[in-house]
Amino acid sequence: MSAFQAVQLAHQNNLPVIITDHHELPLDLPLAQAVINPKRLPPNHPLYTLPGVGVAYTLADALYGKVQQDDATDEFLDLVALGIVADIAPIIKDTRYLLQRGLPVLREMRRLGLRIMAELAELNPQNITEDHISFVLAPRLNALGRLGDANTCVEFFTTTDPIRARILAYELEGINANRKVLSDQVFRGALAQLESEPTHHQSNIIILGNPSWPAGVIGIAAAQLVDRFDKPVILFSTPPGETARGSARSREGINITDAIATQTTLLEGFGGHSMAAGLSIQPDRIPEFKR
Repeated sequence: MSAFQAVQLAHQNNLPVIITDHHELPLDLPLAQAVINPKRLPPNHPLYTLPGVGVAYTLADALYGKVQQDDATDEFLDLVALGIVADIAPIIKDTRYLLQRGLPVLREMRRLGLRIMAELAELNPQNITEDHISFVLAPRLNALGRLGDANTCVEFFTTTDPIRARILAYELEGINANRKVLSDQVFRGALAQLESEPTHHQSNIIILGNPSWPAGVIGIAAAQLVDRFDKPVILFSTPPGETARGSARSREGINITDAIATQTTLLEGFGGHSMAAGLSIQPDRIPEFKR
C-alpha cells in the first residue's frame, strides 16, 4: 500500500499492477490497476479483518470463478490456514470460516515439505491445531524470511522431490534455531538498555536501537518486550551508513500504525496495521522521532 515509487515506475513503463494488501490505508493510494484491500470495506463487513493470505486467496477464488472452476482453490486452503494463524489475524467472521475450512486440509499434509517439517517437529498431522501453527510451524517458515530468502518457501511448499524437500526442511530447522538465538540476544540487549535508562518507566512507549541488531528478528524481540512491559515497542536496526529499519509491536487499544503515521515527515517509509508495523528512517532522525 505504500510502494508509491515502485508502482509509479511500473505505470510509466506501461506495466499493469494489481496490489493485494490488508494493512491500513494511506491518505492516497498508489496508481495501480486495482488496489484490493479489505480496509476499503465498511468496518462491520465480514471481510474487513481478512489478513493478506485471505486477500490473495479471495482474489484467486474470484479469478477461477471467472473460468467456471469454482472449487479449484480448495487445494490452497492449507496455506490459508497457515497464513491466517501465522499473521495473528483476528479469528472472526469470514477469517474464522476460512480457517475452519483450511485446518482439515492442512491435517491431510498433502505438501511433501510440510509433511517432513511436521515429522522433524514430532507433530502428528492429524492433531494439528492453531497452537501448533503458532508455535511450531509458523516460526520455522517465518525464520526464512527474517534471515534468508523467503522465495525458498515457494519451492518448499511445491516440491515433489523427497530429497529436496528434506534438505529444505533441515535448512529451515537450522535457520529457526539461529533465529531463536538472535532474537534472544536482541531481547536481552534491549533489557540492558532499559536498565541503564531509569526514566523509561515514565514513558508510554519503548523506542530503542542498536547497530548490531539483525533487522529480521527485532519484531520478535519487540513482541516479547510488549508482553513484559504492556506498552508499545519500536526497535531499530541501525547499521552504520545505512537507513535504519524499525519494527513496531503494540498492545490492545493502541493503533501503532496510526501513531507512526503522525511522524511521516521524518520517515523514509512505513506500513502496518493496528498491532504491528514496519518503518524506515535515517538514523540521525531517530531521537526526533522518539520525542
